[in-house]
Amino acid sequence: LTLRSDLPYKTVAEMRKAKEIVIGTTGPGSSTHDFPSILKEFGGFNFKLVPGYSSSADIMLAVERKEVDGRAGSYDSIKPFIDRGLVRIMIRNQTSAPGIEKVPVDEDLTTDPKGKAIMKVNGVPTKIYRPFVAPPGTPENVIKILRNAFADALKDKGLLAEAKKGKLTIDFTPADECLKIVREVLNQPPELAKEMAKYIKFGD
Repeated sequence: LTLRSDLPYKTVAEMRKAKEIVIGTTGPGSSTHDFPSILKEFGGFNFKLVPGYSSSADIMLAVERKEVDGRAGSYDSIKPFIDRGLVRIMIRNQTSAPGIEKVPVDEDLTTDPKGKAIMKVNGVPTKIYRPFVAPPGTPENVIKILRNAFADALKDKGLLAEAKKGKLTIDFTPADECLKIVREVLNQPPELAKEMAKYIKFGD
């Protein structure tokens, strides 16, 4: 979660004292919305969520125009705006990255066991973020070829050079780890899954 750098809030404590902090979102089901929604419910923040923006880029334009106070999203997508000094990062989930290790973690900002559990599950998918999948029944030898190809891509100097040129971060999570994460999300107790549905929206 990031806020405009010209705002006076530099700590979580200062954020909690704010009468209102306006957060632009693309709507329920997106990280721009669900993350601040959970923080509002369990972290004690007076957030006013303004959904309806067509994209994260539109939210950042609204931030520049001072129509909203901040935006949530992936670190990679917001980092250019942090580097420019437009926004400062205030809160992250359990998934860290170089340079943000000391940023407050959402799970540490609530004493509510239900809130901690929901925050944990909400943060788990960011460890894999955009997984590549194949349809059921895909032959094992094809699966192996695909998995090896993705792993080998990280050794491709040309790809890494292009990523660096485009200021893109390339991370790789092995298939076994991805499956473990997916199972962790899907195998939640029914009562927690019911609570999660109030704050985390999934597409049809």
